[in-house]
Amino acid sequence: LCSSEVRIAHSLHTNEEEFVARRRETVFQSLQKLKIHCSKSEMPNIALLGSGGGQRAMVGLLGSLVQLDKAGLLDCILYLSGVSGSTWCMASLYQEPDWSTKLETVKDQIIKRLSGPGVRWGDAFAKLKKYYYEKDIFSLTDVWAVMAVTEYAVLGKVTFKSNALQYCVIP
Repeated sequence: LCSSEVRIAHSLHTNEEEFVARRRETVFQSLQKLKIHCSKSEMPNIALLGSGGGQRAMVGLLGSLVQLDKAGLLDCILYLSGVSGSTWCMASLYQEPDWSTKLETVKDQIIKRLSGPGVRWGDAFAKLKKYYYEKDIFSLTDVWAVMAVTEYAVLGKVTFKSNALQYCVIP
């Protein structure tokens, strides 16, 4: 089991500050290549935000990232954030620490997983039954999670962010 800790603070963690400094340099160089001239101190903080909406949001964010990469704009992004379905895409991306340099490979892996077999009703029912007997509170959210998330979300350990920080890719 992994140990975890909640950090309560009014500033970024040191590792995040170091990442932002390295990533800002990458963004600055990318903006210069695109002939967008600004000083390092006045460089915009550009973020890409993914929406919720299940599988459509997952595919939508993936498509946006691929097109940004093709247009030479992916390295202009300082932060990547999302909710719900778009985080399914992000979780898949972060399985690969330097995903932004291997976007085509990661895209192909996501497409292969989405094209694979769907959730088998027997497996889904067995999981729901297990949840029902093991949890204090059982709700419609549990049913949704089993039916919708089983095949799409690849849950890794919380260490993905530190790996992304190491390679200076979008967290």
